[in-house]
Amino acid sequence: MAIETIALTVGLGGGFALGVLFIIVRRGAQINPQSGLSAEGILTESQSVGFGKAKQNFDNKIAALEDIRRRRSRIDQLFSEEEYEIKRQQDLVDQRADLRKREEEERLAHEEAERRRLEEESEAERRRQEREAEEAKLAEERRKEEERLLEQKRLEEQQRLEEAERLRLEEEARLAEEKERERQAALAAAEAERLAEIEAAREAAALESRRAAEQAMSELQARLSREGARSSDVQISLMWNNYNDLDLHVVCPSGERIHGGNKISQCEGELDVDANVRGETRKPVENVVWPDGKAPAGKYQVYVHHYKKHDKRRSKDPTKFQVIVNGGGDLQEFNGELSSGDPIMLVAEFVLESPEIREQRKKEIEAELRRAQGLEPLEDVDTSILEPQQPKIVELAESTNLERASLHEQAQRQEAEVAVHHQQRMDEHLMRQEEELSEHVANQKVMSELEQRLNREGAKSSDVQISLMWNNYNDLDLHVLCPSGERIHNGNRNSSCGGQLDVDANEKAESRKPVENIFWEEGKAPAGKYQVFVHYYKKHKKRRSKDPTSFQVIAQFAGESYEYTGELTFGDPLLKVCEFILESEDERRQKMNQIQSEIETLRDGQSGESMEETYEEDDIDILSAPDLDEEGVEEIQLPPAPDLDGQTDDDFEADDFGMDEHDGIPSAPDLDEASRE
Repeated sequence: MAIETIALTVGLGGGFALGVLFIIVRRGAQINPQSGLSAEGILTESQSVGFGKAKQNFDNKIAALEDIRRRRSRIDQLFSEEEYEIKRQQDLVDQRADLRKREEEERLAHEEAERRRLEEESEAERRRQEREAEEAKLAEERRKEEERLLEQKRLEEQQRLEEAERLRLEEEARLAEEKERERQAALAAAEAERLAEIEAAREAAALESRRAAEQAMSELQARLSREGARSSDVQISLMWNNYNDLDLHVVCPSGERIHGGNKISQCEGELDVDANVRGETRKPVENVVWPDGKAPAGKYQVYVHHYKKHDKRRSKDPTKFQVIVNGGGDLQEFNGELSSGDPIMLVAEFVLESPEIREQRKKEIEAELRRAQGLEPLEDVDTSILEPQQPKIVELAESTNLERASLHEQAQRQEAEVAVHHQQRMDEHLMRQEEELSEHVANQKVMSELEQRLNREGAKSSDVQISLMWNNYNDLDLHVLCPSGERIHNGNRNSSCGGQLDVDANEKAESRKPVENIFWEEGKAPAGKYQVFVHYYKKHKKRRSKDPTSFQVIAQFAGESYEYTGELTFGDPLLKVCEFILESEDERRQKMNQIQSEIETLRDGQSGESMEETYEEDDIDILSAPDLDEEGVEEIQLPPAPDLDGQTDDDFEADDFGMDEHDGIPSAPDLDEASRE
């Protein structure tokens, strides 16, 4: 509080207290008017004054004065306490004012000190920033200087390395050039040595080939003489060494085929020997011949077909054979092998010149030989032409002998290679037969088991059918995703596209050989992509069925059956097993009609000419020159045979495939085995 406020408060309080005291004093002075005293206390004359009365008045006055004194003393005391309190309050106010003043002074001093400190810190920060900026500037200058020096050193080092690399490349180029010269020299020497070896091998092969050709021709002549066969300037013969029945086929330039079912052609070619129809000899021969000078010009193709294996004679496969071709005086020998069931094989092809050209060439060769032997008169012969011809003919003869020897050696080497190849092929064939047999047996077993389970459950079958089998009490579910996107399973057994789940097994662990089946009615399955899934729905522990559970899915569509295997453990996600694309019903019907039409056409029989044209167009282009493989033969692939259903070679007839019994290729139906005899 301010001093003025305190003083005013004390003054007003004191005045109030004096007023109250004055009122009290005035009320306490009870002055009784007596004779000789007025109401205001002025004595008036009275006629008689009593002593007791006077004493009483005096005592009252004394008491009143005493009371006033006491009151004044009390008032003084009160004023003294009030003054003390006021003074104390004033002292407190002064102390507080001093305290606030000191605090204000201290605050101002603190603020001044803080301001000075902040100014000092700001100045120090400014000096620090200036110092750091100066240091950064110096550091940047040093860095740039160092980078400049490093770049200078790098450029110098790069120049040095480039110079060293240039020198190294020059040295490497020089060394490479020297090595290349050395390599070329070595290659030239090696090539010369190789050519010398090849020439020596050619000479040896020609000698060996000549011996083999002479031996083959001797053997051929013996067999042809034994069978009473004919020979001519164009002749094709086939030899082999067991009781099996191989057939020789020759396609003439006109496209006509000479074989056991067409022994005489319109171009005068004739099959005059057809061997081992019933396994008569272990050294058979077949021979196709034209009268001298009558063979038409053009391209000839020679095929060999393994018609029948005579097991009763214990003849083993593969059967090795030799084909000797005399194409207008040019003899050629071809070797190969075939096993029963192999497709017909293209062995050789050659182009025959016209009879006139062949006759002219024959006359020239005979005349040249006669001149070389000195049998022809020399009157009309220019000696300037004849003299250089004699060493030429001798050289030609020597070259021919060397070439024959080289061919003979080459033939022996080829025969050894062919023998190894044949053995490998026979092993592979046996292995393939064993695998196919085991696979066929396994497939038959699976299909038999599937049929038993489907019959047990009364399931339906159709042209498009998917089945699931497993061998424990667990609950597997078959799911099929249709082309429309709809899923067939145990929660949606009938789809809008006609698919039906007619068997859902082991929902309550009924069987240890369960089956599930989804089918469409015949010809009603929509075209498109189908996806097959298997889901492990529940594991029936009470039956002690163990995991993983192996399963089989058999998908039957487009006339074929496909088997897929897999396994699942309880908790595994849905497993996609397979997918396939089904053609439309019209496409399937069209293919079936086409196959049926071809079968009926072959069974009803066509003429030999039309059948030969069908063979040419659909199966083999016999007028074109097929590429030969490394052995000089080519296998002609015939149309695939249908499934045999476990039958052996003796359990079915060639007519089941719409083919001629004799050669396994389409031909006239009247050429049966009796006509061959």
